[in-house]
Amino acid sequence: MRKWFLLFAASILTVVACGARTGLRVDERHADAGPDPVDAGPDVEDAADVFDAPEEPDVIDPFPDVANDCIDAGITYIYLISSENELLRFYPPDLSVTTIGTINCPASSGANPFSMAVDRQGVAHVLFSNGELFRVSTLTASCKSTGFVSQQGGFPLTFGMGFSSNKDDPGETLFVAGADTAGGSSAIGSIDLTTFTLSTIGLVSAPIGNPELTGTGDSRLFGFGPTAPNAHLAEIDKATAAITNDVLLNLDQSNIDAWAFAFWGGDFYFFTSESQGTSIVHRYTPGGTKTPPAVAVIDLTIVGAGVSTCAPSE
Repeated sequence: MRKWFLLFAASILTVVACGARTGLRVDERHADAGPDPVDAGPDVEDAADVFDAPEEPDVIDPFPDVANDCIDAGITYIYLISSENELLRFYPPDLSVTTIGTINCPASSGANPFSMAVDRQGVAHVLFSNGELFRVSTLTASCKSTGFVSQQGGFPLTFGMGFSSNKDDPGETLFVAGADTAGGSSAIGSIDLTTFTLSTIGLVSAPIGNPELTGTGDSRLFGFGPTAPNAHLAEIDKATAAITNDVLLNLDQSNIDAWAFAFWGGDFYFFTSESQGTSIVHRYTPGGTKTPPAVAVIDLTIVGAGVSTCAPSE
């Protein structure tokens, strides 16, 4: 849970998925059986072996080697992970929440999900409270370990995460935001998902409270930090970690101890919890009221939200 491990991380330091194959759109697939097989007759050897062989199932690889990028994008969701290990999908147009499954990652005993980001292939990257990073299918909730080593270069043990599309090429990058240092600002970095090397970019130019991150398909990066009495929604320069814009929001909550957020369809969706077992969903439209309305309640402690950079931007 974030509320315990922010303190834990500070004591240690001195210093938005698109292929339809992977769950962004879950389609039932039916293979065309084609014409009836022709009987080869008795002269064909091993004919029984051919026709009696079991058919290979039509299985969608939850971790494909080649991404379809945004070409196959159908319905896109905001994916959620709870401290109770439940993986869900949230569909903003109708505010519906669907349970995908319970993840069973081989994390160390006592560790719980802490944050999540989802790439264009529909693969979620889930950080646990002990610094372990896993890959989770948003289609099946199956889980795989990664080679990520925590606290690289002194980066905080736990951090918020979000994908943002690259400005100069068609790819995307996983950005991370570490917990505030004592009296200071959060560290911003990125993770190379080929080597799982974490590179620090710098400290945000002003404290915004231990932020979660979300990115967009037009190459922007935002941080959300629920400080009192207001919450920060800050746009962050991906090259320098400087804050280029900071909007203060009133979520009408005084004791937020778990939080996540994502950008979808031109709006920001905040998932915040004041007590275990319940999260409030607020929706903020840029330029609108600074007291975003609550639009839904989820009976779980949401600690991570991830959305593909293929998701609609308006």
